[in-house]
Amino acid sequence: MATSTVMLDSSNKHGVAEDVPLSKGKKDEDIPAFPAAVSQFESANKGTCFSLKKPDGAILRKAELEDTVYKDYPADVNGWGRFYLPTTVTMQVVGIVEGISCLCDQLVLMTCEDEQVYAYDGEELHLVASSVKQLLDEGMEYPASKTYYKGEAFKDMTKKDWEQVWKSDVGRKLDEEHKSLVSTREPRLLDFMKSNKML
Repeated sequence: MATSTVMLDSSNKHGVAEDVPLSKGKKDEDIPAFPAAVSQFESANKGTCFSLKKPDGAILRKAELEDTVYKDYPADVNGWGRFYLPTTVTMQVVGIVEGISCLCDQLVLMTCEDEQVYAYDGEELHLVASSVKQLLDEGMEYPASKTYYKGEAFKDMTKKDWEQVWKSDVGRKLDEEHKSLVSTREPRLLDFMKSNKML
């Protein structure tokens, strides 16, 4: 009978969890499918630290969006699911990785409908594990061999696709906002250019 194991918090001096069964006596197939399993896992273990097998020293702290530095930036969070991957998805934060070197304040881990695990490092979205189970069993690949940059979702859009976007309500609103921004900044920019003999 297969059991899922994760590192649950125990009283060791480093606050890093020891090996304990997640669902004692439950088979993997007894664990609900995404997103219920991830949600159940998240809420049951919030704040718990998990020692990852790779990279060396990596510790996963279970967390929700409100526990991250992005809690007050819903547009950024929404963008993770809309502007990086080829298809629009809904990202769900599952934790924060600590104990490894990265260029950001927090390396936030999330998953979505494809059940893969992604890490956001402030610039790119990294595909770090094929599932939460793989993350817990094998660790994560970071930096990942597969990364996505902001705007990559649009790289294959055709001129016709863009025309549809600009004709939509959102496109018209963006166009109006752009024109308004240009008109409010134009006099100041012209003054600057004249004073610096650029015109």
